[in-house]
Amino acid sequence: MKYCSNRTRWLKTLREVVLIICIFNLFLGISLHAEKRITREPRPKWIERISTGIYVGVSHRFPDEADARADALADAKRQIIETLGGVIESEFIDEIVESSGEINTNDAFTRSRVKVVSRNIISVKPSKVFVEKWKIRKGFKSTTEYQVFVAVPFSEKNHRKFMKELVDETIGLGEDRYNESLKLAQQGRILLALDQMQTIQANIAPLLKVTGLLPRDVALLNRFNEKVAAKIETIPGSIRMEGQGGNQSAKIGLPVAEPLEIAVFWIDGDQKYPIPDLSVNFSVAKGKATLSIQNKTDRNGKAACVVKNIASAGRIEIQADILFPENLKIAESQYSFTLLPDNKIMVKIIETNLDKPVDISYLENALLERLTAGGFQVIENSPFRQLTENQIQAEQPDTIFEMVKNSGADLVILGAISSGQTSKIRDEFYFARARGTLKVYNIQSKSILGSYMLEKKNAGNSNENAGSEAIKKVSDKLINQILTEMGLE
Repeated sequence: MKYCSNRTRWLKTLREVVLIICIFNLFLGISLHAEKRITREPRPKWIERISTGIYVGVSHRFPDEADARADALADAKRQIIETLGGVIESEFIDEIVESSGEINTNDAFTRSRVKVVSRNIISVKPSKVFVEKWKIRKGFKSTTEYQVFVAVPFSEKNHRKFMKELVDETIGLGEDRYNESLKLAQQGRILLALDQMQTIQANIAPLLKVTGLLPRDVALLNRFNEKVAAKIETIPGSIRMEGQGGNQSAKIGLPVAEPLEIAVFWIDGDQKYPIPDLSVNFSVAKGKATLSIQNKTDRNGKAACVVKNIASAGRIEIQADILFPENLKIAESQYSFTLLPDNKIMVKIIETNLDKPVDISYLENALLERLTAGGFQVIENSPFRQLTENQIQAEQPDTIFEMVKNSGADLVILGAISSGQTSKIRDEFYFARARGTLKVYNIQSKSILGSYMLEKKNAGNSNENAGSEAIKKVSDKLINQILTEMGLE
């Protein structure tokens, strides 16, 4: 029991010693690290009650009074600049204050604003100065530091003068940039011109948000901003396309005489300004043709397409798609050229029904009707009138070309169709089989465009009627096939 009592007294004494040491260190720390204002004069009222048109700058504490004075003045200047509401970008404010307005930037509008700020704000001076002394104890050493308060006047009159200069400078620079943009547009550099104009707008917008602008300044800025906005809106709507070479004659198997040409330009008043370096895609929208393409507009704003070969007999449409940059938002970016078919044709079909020649060939009449509807001119004076079916089948192409070389024909279609192989199923129900052949000759290119053969059967109420129906069935299918391949379907 005695041992426990002594141990308890020892622990109590130890706790008291530790507590005393902690309290001693606390008071020692306070005394070794202390700040004390040693200026007896109280702070003047202008520091707390700031008058209109006065900016109070407060410095940090410095060992050198001159440094504290400079810091207080810089603080006042910074406040003046910040009250302008974003006219000067925040990242430039410290540079302006510290370097007397000399900053490194490629933006002409920023340089202009900095120049005006420098002229009006950098040169301000304090009307009142108050200096405080502070004793700073660090450990066993003490130093004297200074904190300075300055009152810098920048009245409403100064502010208006400054804003007038800023507005005039911005509009003057904006006018120069606007005129440069128009020159770029006249050179066909439309996107760059619009980008320049949007930069002008972006630099006018912050000024319109500044408080204290005179009505005259607001009116000037709005008028100029509206002029720029109107031009930004009208430029895309004033871009035009013109095509040359449409409505030319097109003969199957031959090139088109003149190239198809698309011109793209910007209209300003009564002047046209070509737009170069636009991508243009030419394509065949209807019919068949082989194209040779110039894919970009040249310095005259023109791109061309040569139609090297017409491969179908009907109406040909060539489409030019101008690939404007998306920023331009051009509503109409396509132009269509139409080539008119100019094909003269001869047709000779020998038709027999059950080995008997027919007076009026169904196949020839139906084919001529469809060809005429497709724009063909039919030459009636045919040298093939006396040919037999065997001769039509046996004649060599060179002989055909020689027979019609002076006729003016572009195409010749020769063929034969006949029915036979009839069979009676029951009374008034018969079947017959028909076989038809057609050859299409291109006289201009001296080539065979196609050779077609088809055989089908059909029913009728007599042998002759079944033969006629079979001929019609084969004829209709042959006509559809040949017109499809000629581009007329």
